[in-house]
Amino acid sequence: MKLLAAAALLAALVPAAPHGQSAPSASTGPSSGTGHERRGDDCARPPAAPEARHRTDGHARDRMDLSPAEAAAVETRLNRILDGLVQRGHGPSKSANQRRAAQITIPVYFHVIHSGAKGNLSNAMIQRQISTLNTSYGGGNGGADANVSFTLKAVSRTDNAAWFGDPERYEGTYKPRLHKGGKSTLNLYSTYIGGDLLGWSTFPWKYKSEPQMDGVTIHYASIPGGSIENFNKGFSATHEVGHWLGLYHTFQDGCSDQGDRVADTPAERDPTNGCPSFKDTCAAPGEDPVHNYMDYSYDTCMTSFTPGQGTRIHNVWTAYRA
Repeated sequence: MKLLAAAALLAALVPAAPHGQSAPSASTGPSSGTGHERRGDDCARPPAAPEARHRTDGHARDRMDLSPAEAAAVETRLNRILDGLVQRGHGPSKSANQRRAAQITIPVYFHVIHSGAKGNLSNAMIQRQISTLNTSYGGGNGGADANVSFTLKAVSRTDNAAWFGDPERYEGTYKPRLHKGGKSTLNLYSTYIGGDLLGWSTFPWKYKSEPQMDGVTIHYASIPGGSIENFNKGFSATHEVGHWLGLYHTFQDGCSDQGDRVADTPAERDPTNGCPSFKDTCAAPGEDPVHNYMDYSYDTCMTSFTPGQGTRIHNVWTAYRA
């Protein structure tokens, strides 16, 4: 679905659909959890508020942009928590290498929301997505090993046409029913997502206020071998799980000194569309990180995280999910 630039700007002003709307009665499979995000068209400047970014090719990654003020508030609280843990002797080491040394192993409950045969992923498809997460976060496609791994604990299947057809509307209904585990457990939902949205997530600092809403949602056709052209290598899940682990987009705060709060991802003003051979939107050293999982590039372009992103993941995990 292609949207005009004016529509994209209007979308930036419209809040996400509220949680908690009731669903019509429908059969629900056995239980075995979420958040929101797009990949989108380039904007001339970083947004002043959360924005739906739309791609010229009709697909977007998510709606996980924060305003600079929102990101600053999150970082202030994160640093306060980490400093407090260090002072009490429970926090991460001052050494970045030591901080990332311990492996994080994350149990995954995979919730398949489908409508009959449509969207009813096979166990083999689900396992391919888990394998892709492990390869992505283990440095298997290039870049840094983030020392994060994922273990599939269980699969739930829910045949519900209403939930499948409009997951944003009904997530406040299905998530509390399906969600499993606690703050260190990933609930990964696959379903149909209309328009140009490929997935969404919750940030870790939101867990305390809405624990049952915690998790990641992906378009079922974005899994490895799926039917969405240019976005079918499973990296929509990699990208969304990055947010679930506390990473921002690489273009967060644009060309400002703060950026995405990771020193080794070069500053980037605009999200990437496609897979350009060269892109450099900021005067600071370094070309735009078009191959980074937290940009908006095609799946065929994405290959890596940086060591700094791995360190941030472990810091945020210590503060909010450990």
